Amino acid sequence: MSSTPSSPSARPSPRRFPRRRRRERAAVPLAASGNQQMTLRRAPNIWAFVLLGGVLGAVVGVLVGLAGGGSAEFTQGAVTLFMASVCTVLGLAAGAVLALVLDRVSVARARAVTTEVVDGDGGAPSGAPADDPRPTDPRSSREG
Repeated sequence: MSSTPSSPSARPSPRRFPRRRRRERAAVPLAASGNQQMTLRRAPNIWAFVLLGGVLGAVVGVLVGLAGGGSAEFTQGAVTLFMASVCTVLGLAAGAVLALVLDRVSVARARAVTTEVVDGDGGAPSGAPADDPRPTDPRSSREG
């Protein structure tokens, strides 16, 4: 008897790296119908800030490398490339820090909104258009 599986489909797929498990968030159950309170915030796209910081850092590094004086030990191209690489790394870090700070600010500015839950059959509540999925702010609905 052999200890290997007989069919190829019974073998587990070989993975070089284990798959990361996502942290599961506590899901907010939706009400069957009616209004429900939710939190609304505008979160920044972190990767956009990191990428923009890296590009700006590279541009600054090239400008600093080209503006610097020549050296007997290194060529102008080597100095420029070194400065561009160092400033790119610093720009990536600065973009990430800025994105995280803005994310914390958006958490502090989060506000509670009331959403109207409709049935899944596509019916809209009376007086509201069917294709308007935006939540309503209770402060804006006051008439006075």
